[in-house]
Amino acid sequence: MHPLLHSVLQGHTGVDALGTALRLAGGPLRTDRGDDSVALTFVWLGDAPAVSLQCGLVPGGASIELDRLGDLPVWSAELVAPRDTLVSYRLVIDDPFLGAHDLDDDGWQRLMLVAQQRSFADPHNPERIAPLAVLFGLPVPPEQYESVLALDHAPSAPWFQPHDAPPGSLHRFEHTSAALGDRRAITVWTPPVPATEHPLVLLLDGTSFLQLAELPHALDLAVARGDMRPPIVAFVHEAEGSAGLADRTRELSCNPAHASMLVDELLPELRRRFPVSTEAADTVLGGASLGGLASAFTATGRPDVVGNVLSVSGSFWFGLERDGRDQWLTRQLQIEPVRGLRWYQQIGRLEDGPLAVAPDVTHLQANRNLHELLVTQGVDVTYDELGTAHDVCAFRVAVLRGLCALLPR
Repeated sequence: MHPLLHSVLQGHTGVDALGTALRLAGGPLRTDRGDDSVALTFVWLGDAPAVSLQCGLVPGGASIELDRLGDLPVWSAELVAPRDTLVSYRLVIDDPFLGAHDLDDDGWQRLMLVAQQRSFADPHNPERIAPLAVLFGLPVPPEQYESVLALDHAPSAPWFQPHDAPPGSLHRFEHTSAALGDRRAITVWTPPVPATEHPLVLLLDGTSFLQLAELPHALDLAVARGDMRPPIVAFVHEAEGSAGLADRTRELSCNPAHASMLVDELLPELRRRFPVSTEAADTVLGGASLGGLASAFTATGRPDVVGNVLSVSGSFWFGLERDGRDQWLTRQLQIEPVRGLRWYQQIGRLEDGPLAVAPDVTHLQANRNLHELLVTQGVDVTYDELGTAHDVCAFRVAVLRGLCALLPR
């Protein structure tokens, strides 16, 4: 138990003084362990039937229950974190995920929306990010956002701080796909720096990167600082009428029709509409999680038109649904080696928990296996293994790091 909590329990320190200490700490109380880790004490103040913590530091992203401090309105849990940790977390009253097992995409989505209505940001931590529930139309006030925890050695992310850099412009059009038989919005960010020819970036899960990650704001500063060649960035939205996670899984799991939509339909349309290079070397395809998998699958099949893969926490464990074995794409690339591509590949060291969809491999292990194969094949790959988890606050930082690596000035 943290010494301050022990003092509160003994009556030597008041709950108000504990709140002041939490505000000064900017969230959880921190205790140096004398090595490369820090003990974090997460605290919730207030009466509640039960309080839990959802945090990327917990293996597999499971909820953990906070312990009540005697009969006081004080709840706490302690976790150990590496010094380079960058994760999001939230506190949940009467968490519906506790005791839930073997959830499919629909079941997880349903409980996620229920849990959001009982979730709160850490009131002592001013750093917040919008939660996933926003994408499903649930109105979420800032006090119910997720909190962002960045320890002293966390990856630098200056692009997401307030700034007054010249803003780019956003354009939106509807794209109809013959390959998929659907229609979707495409939002395009163009930089305030005029040029006759820009690199082109296609980012999957565009709604998430726009509404949660606030990527246009970050791109404004990255271009103003000269951190990358000014690109034109196309955010690819989900299809109209998409039912959520289950449809996303079907679309992005190494789907040839989705790949055709991107390279045969959307890419030529973007090149017609905007002043972008037609060279594969100037074209980046990227995404996070299943979006990273889909980007790698598409680019490795069509290196003639896409020359760069931006894989953020790519779901390279995928395979059981395809042929009963995990890591399907990695196995395909052992047969047909990667040619003519540059890669940025990011994965979080905290993504080493069990996966119900691939029991014999973790996100981290699958990415390490793919990276080892790419190196063996002589691929030009920038590999970023960070102190992060599988969440948007990590994804958005990795996207900017990846663009800086793939599109250097």
